[in-house]
Amino acid sequence: MLIYDLTRISLKQIYRNKRRYKSVIIGISLGIAGLVTIITMGQSVESDLSRNLELLGSTTIIKATWDTEKMTQWHNGQYYQNDVDELRQLPGCRFVSPIVWTWAYTFSRDRTKIQGRLMGVESNFFDAVHLPVETGRIIGDNDLRRMSSVCVLGKRIKNSLFKPEENPLGSTIFIDGNMFTVIGILGGMEDPLFDETILIPFTVARSRFAYMYEIKDIYVRAVNWDIVGQLQQQIYELLLRNRPAFADSVEVRSFPERIQTVQRAVLLVKVFLYFALMVTLVLGGLGITNVMLAAVQERTTEIGLRKAVGATDKMIMSQFLLESVCISFTGAIIGIFSGYLLVEWLIRIFQTMPDQEVFYASLAGGVLFSVILGITSGLLPARRASQLDAAEAMSFE
Repeated sequence: MLIYDLTRISLKQIYRNKRRYKSVIIGISLGIAGLVTIITMGQSVESDLSRNLELLGSTTIIKATWDTEKMTQWHNGQYYQNDVDELRQLPGCRFVSPIVWTWAYTFSRDRTKIQGRLMGVESNFFDAVHLPVETGRIIGDNDLRRMSSVCVLGKRIKNSLFKPEENPLGSTIFIDGNMFTVIGILGGMEDPLFDETILIPFTVARSRFAYMYEIKDIYVRAVNWDIVGQLQQQIYELLLRNRPAFADSVEVRSFPERIQTVQRAVLLVKVFLYFALMVTLVLGGLGITNVMLAAVQERTTEIGLRKAVGATDKMIMSQFLLESVCISFTGAIIGIFSGYLLVEWLIRIFQTMPDQEVFYASLAGGVLFSVILGITSGLLPARRASQLDAAEAMSFE
């Protein structure tokens, strides 16, 4: 019997008994749809998550600094603009932000004087280290170009210089005798040192304040957590190549333990999702086995008649096996179509674009899995049907 004939007969049997097979097909289609959706969107969502600075904090930050114990009198630990420019050319760098800073500057307003950390930053620094502004705005590109006398205050600085009922935005403070206008207040930082820091434009810091021209640290934000280790090594090698005489003092730090914590959480969620999908598909496979066993029982006389007119055991087994595969494949086609619609819907909601290769691979994987599921689920019923004795089968009531 030709494959075409077997397939046609199998499809007719499925259509004739559609009510019996309906629940099984629905179960398989749901499992395949979930599999396609999770595989396709999982990578995209994970990639978006790794770029979500608010959720990840410092997990994707790499900091180039200096070992203070190994610095000398003739080298206080500094990087140069060409270091920054070359780092920005490295693939995988989302933000590269140089900073200048110093401690023990005097901040004053009216008769109140305090000391804290003064830091000159570029506009991308707030994104590079995820430094949210609670009120007001961040230092922008225009502030850097115009060398505007503006500043953003840490909370402790703000609470020390202003009364609780006062609005500091638009007010002026003095930094070592230079007048600055407050444009923002920091809030929700991961590093508590920023509470006692005042941020000013990078260009202003280098031009107006002594000991604030040298670039002491460079913050790099990787595009996602998967490349942090590789990017850290590339940054280290680049800086060593640019500063070979100070190789012992160069330090490039990251936060691998935080990356591992987030990755473990993501992996745990994935495991539960895939486990739930596998259970759904396995139950669908068991459903195929049960309905096919019932079909063998109901069609015993038909099987005996076919054997009597010349059908071999191999033909009978092939028919029932192909019927099982067709049931699974039908569920897979419905599941793939449903998964495609679900992926399109999620793309619009999350405003993301998954990898097309991953999507097509998930479709192919769904089809392949459905075929394997159909074969394994139908093997027992098909074998039982093929082993029936023709005479006993024809006399079965």
